[in-house]
Amino acid sequence: MKKIAEVIATAFYVGYAPVVPATFGAALGAVVFWFLMPRSIATQSLVTVAAIFLAIVTSGKAEEKYGTDGRRIVIDEVAGMFVSLCFLPRSLPVFLAAFVVFRVLDILKPFPANRLQRLPGGWGVVADDVFAGIYTNVLMRILLASGGK
Repeated sequence: MKKIAEVIATAFYVGYAPVVPATFGAALGAVVFWFLMPRSIATQSLVTVAAIFLAIVTSGKAEEKYGTDGRRIVIDEVAGMFVSLCFLPRSLPVFLAAFVVFRVLDILKPFPANRLQRLPGGWGVVADDVFAGIYTNVLMRILLASGGK
């Protein structure tokens, strides 16, 4: 079970990228969403909630090996990108903009993400990324509503 948690928490070892593993994790999330996520709102909701739950469980277990929110744990970025992209138009400019906004917000950790990161175990690993994803999704909707494509 620990090995399965490690494989999932590192997003199939993407977390072992020698530089910026979180960025590679977010990129993997965007690519998986683009190619595999159905367009149905109900399915996107279910898959995203399942990804968040899976991220919480596996990252909590992976912390035993990698330490608290270890840099190899990137499933939280995958889940955060899913939240960022939920229900948005599937276009390259939208996905690229969402990717950049998500990474910036994930690094800056605006309130309450900065506090949520202190939660124990997998909850703390994932909560800040989910909130960065929510902020990203809202900002993308504002941009799109104001005429951005």
